[in-house]
Amino acid sequence: MKGAAVIFFTLIAVLALPASRAGEPLILEKALQEALSANPELAASYARASAEHSAIRAQYSPDNPRIGFMREKDMDLMQQEMGPMNSWTISQEFRFPVNYFLMGSAQKSRAEASDQAALEKRFEIRGKLISTYYSLYAADRIMGLFEAQKETLRQIARIAESRYSTGTASQQDQMKAHVEQVKVANELLIARQERESMSAMLNALLNREPSDEIQLPATALPVPALAPGIGDAVSAVFKTSQRIRASEFNVREATTNQTLSRWNYAPDVMLSYQKPFTSSPSGAYAFSIELGIPLWFFMKQTSEAAAASARALEAEKSHEMLVRDTSAEAKSLLAKAKSNASLIKIYETSLIPLATNTLNSSQAAYRAGKSSFIELLDSERALYETRIGYYRTLTQYIDALVRLEQALGRSVSTLPTGNGDRQ
Repeated sequence: MKGAAVIFFTLIAVLALPASRAGEPLILEKALQEALSANPELAASYARASAEHSAIRAQYSPDNPRIGFMREKDMDLMQQEMGPMNSWTISQEFRFPVNYFLMGSAQKSRAEASDQAALEKRFEIRGKLISTYYSLYAADRIMGLFEAQKETLRQIARIAESRYSTGTASQQDQMKAHVEQVKVANELLIARQERESMSAMLNALLNREPSDEIQLPATALPVPALAPGIGDAVSAVFKTSQRIRASEFNVREATTNQTLSRWNYAPDVMLSYQKPFTSSPSGAYAFSIELGIPLWFFMKQTSEAAAASARALEAEKSHEMLVRDTSAEAKSLLAKAKSNASLIKIYETSLIPLATNTLNSSQAAYRAGKSSFIELLDSERALYETRIGYYRTLTQYIDALVRLEQALGRSVSTLPTGNGDRQ
C-alpha cells in the first residue's frame, strides 16, 4: 500500500506542474473574451459586413451629373457679326426607377448575408479557441501522467531489484522496467511537442506571438453537459444556423439580380440643360431629354438575363444542398458528442477506478511473489493508457460539441459563450 500511496501523491503533484510555472494562468473565459475581441480574422469579417451595409445607400443613388463648357472658335463672318456664343451644360443620366430599388434590395441581401457570415465566423473562432484550450489542457495532463508513469516504473524497478537481491526474481524483470521507462520518456517527448503545437495555435487565435508561454490553471476543467432538448435544436437547424441564413440571403440576392436583369431592357433617361452666357438674348436656354434604346439587346441584355437566371438557379440548388449537409452534419456531431459523453462517464465511474485497483493489487501480488512481472507491467500500462484515453476522449468530445454549436448557430451546452463581446 505504501507504493500505491507514493504513486498517488506523485501523480497529483505532477499534474499540477504546468500551473506552477511563472506567470498568470490563462482562464478559459478570459481567453474567449480576448479571442473574440482581438482575433484579426473575426475583425475582418465584421469589417466586411460593415462595408456591405455602407454600400446600400450608393445603390439607390444615380451616377454623378456631368457639367460641360462650350466655346465657339474659327467662326465665319456672320457668326462674328453676331458675336461668339459660349455656353455651359449640365446633364444627368437616370436609370429606369425600378432598377434603383432592385439594386438596393440586392445589396441589402448581400449585407444581411455578410452579417450571418460574421456571426458564424464568431462561432467558428469560439469553437477553435475552446477546442484548442481543452487540447492544451489535455496535453498538460497527459504530460503529467507520463511523468507519474515514470515514477511508477521507478517504484516497480525497485520492487524488481528487491526481489532479485533475494533470488525470487530474475534480472530480466529489472531490465524490462528500464525499457518501459525509456518508452515512456519517448512518449513524453511527443506529448511536449503536441503541447507546443497547441500553445502556438492558441496564441494565433489570441493574436499573440506564437512563442508566448501559456499556462493553464491547476484546477481541473469541467466536463460540459449537453442542454436538455438538444434533439429538437438539431431538428430546427434550418431556423438557427447562420450558414443557412446566409445562404437564404444569397438566394434572395440572386433572385433580385435576376429580376433586375429583365428590367435592363427598360430605357434609361438622359436629361440635359444648356445655358449660353455671351452674345445671346437674356433668358435663352436649351433643354433636352434622351432615352436609351436597347438596340444591342440580343448581345447585352439577353446575355445578362441568361447569366442572372443561371446564377439564381445555382444559388437555389446550393442552398438546398447546404441545408441537407448542415442537417446531416449536425446529427452526426450530436451522435459523436453523445457517445463521447457516455465514454467519459464510463472512464470516470468504471475504467479508471478498476485500472487503479488492478495496479495496486498487481503490485502487492508481485511483491509477494504471487504474480509475474509481465502481469504487473500490463496493469501499469492499462492504468496510464486508460487515464490518457480519458483526456483523448475529452478533447474529441469538446471538438464535436463546438462544431455542433457552430453548425446549429447556437449554444447547446454549458460551455462559455463569450456573450460579453460583440454579437
